[in-house]
Amino acid sequence: MSKVHEGHRDRMRARYLQEGADGLATHELLEMLLYGTIPRGDTNEIAHHLLDEFGSISNLIESDPYEIAKTSGVGVKSAVFLSLLHELVRRYEREKMEQKPALTSISRSVDYCKALLAYRPRECFYAVCLDGRRKIIHASKVSEGTVNGASVSPRMVAEKALRYKAMGVLLCHNHPNGSVKPSYDDIYLTNQLKGMLEPLGIQVMDHIIIGENQYFSFFENDMLKGDKIEE
Repeated sequence: MSKVHEGHRDRMRARYLQEGADGLATHELLEMLLYGTIPRGDTNEIAHHLLDEFGSISNLIESDPYEIAKTSGVGVKSAVFLSLLHELVRRYEREKMEQKPALTSISRSVDYCKALLAYRPRECFYAVCLDGRRKIIHASKVSEGTVNGASVSPRMVAEKALRYKAMGVLLCHNHPNGSVKPSYDDIYLTNQLKGMLEPLGIQVMDHIIIGENQYFSFFENDMLKGDKIEE
């Protein structure tokens, strides 16, 4: 690496320490992240290429590492590093929510589900096992499918609830594309799980569907009594 580039990296680090992240543009933050995997060369240019190619940081870190690696100057090492950021951010959000004592309200349950399902490009279904005070015991990912759906085994949900000695279960899944209005399958599955779990003494507390900037709660819409909505 030339002394010019070396000096540039030192100056960027100094700016970050003095100004904080808010003092740097998105491409500059990405440029600095790449210092760890690209010890030599102009990572500023590579950062611009990545943002031009993927359009945003969220699109970038949610992308398949093999797709990221196709960008000029990136390589597999940097692609893996960038894709790992997605999982770290998701776990960070989840851990923040798990520090809350209990899911004692709709808003708290929705916030937790949003953190659990954040940045998921495919539909995922979780069964969140709760104790008698609605404290989180364990969040089990039961299924991960495509953008448009995920196949869920009711038996697996029941097994998870029994394994963790749950008194209640919060069901949640995401709709990456489209409306959060529950489908016929969503309603049928919820009623099926209620029928399996409640005789075991395990209450279905809610089924929350997370979409982009919106949600749907079965409990909030009085749909945990076997009711159906119009298709």
